[in-house]
Amino acid sequence: VYPDGKMSQHFASLKPGDVLEVKGPIEKFKYSPNMKKHIGMIAGGSGITPMLQVIDAVMKNPEDNTQITLLYANVSPDDILLKQKLDVLQANHPNLKVFYTVDNPTKNWKGGVGYISKDMALKGLPLPADDTLILVCGPSGMMEHISGGKAPDWSQGEVKGILKELGYTEQMVFKF
Repeated sequence: VYPDGKMSQHFASLKPGDVLEVKGPIEKFKYSPNMKKHIGMIAGGSGITPMLQVIDAVMKNPEDNTQITLLYANVSPDDILLKQKLDVLQANHPNLKVFYTVDNPTKNWKGGVGYISKDMALKGLPLPADDTLILVCGPSGMMEHISGGKAPDWSQGEVKGILKELGYTEQMVFKF
């Protein structure tokens, strides 16, 4: 349970027999094979969910030549969802590169440390270009830092944060 985690606190408050209503799936992003040469992804925590759907679509299609780079941030190594699956996909697909970073590393942690920085984005993401797309999904604080949040009407809104500083435009960024 995270101190600022609205969902984790809510789930922790549930008792056996409580009911939780969910909706979905709701298509927010339609992927098509080879739609972009390179897709960069920035995910925080459970924000890996839509990223994994796109990764799976690319990796399952031998005709899809899309390059994918994933920057995946979590609180600790134990919080990394689907790490084993991502590591296997990366080992078997040269067009997938995954970089992990955590706020609280263990003594034998070999990945990045801290929030996703401008330097991490420069090293890990494709450069801004017409054949580049950056997908972003994570907690609101991370979204503000990386790309800016969505507009009040839930449209994509303008690109802010690190991605704006690096020269990405609204046409190059999709916020989940």
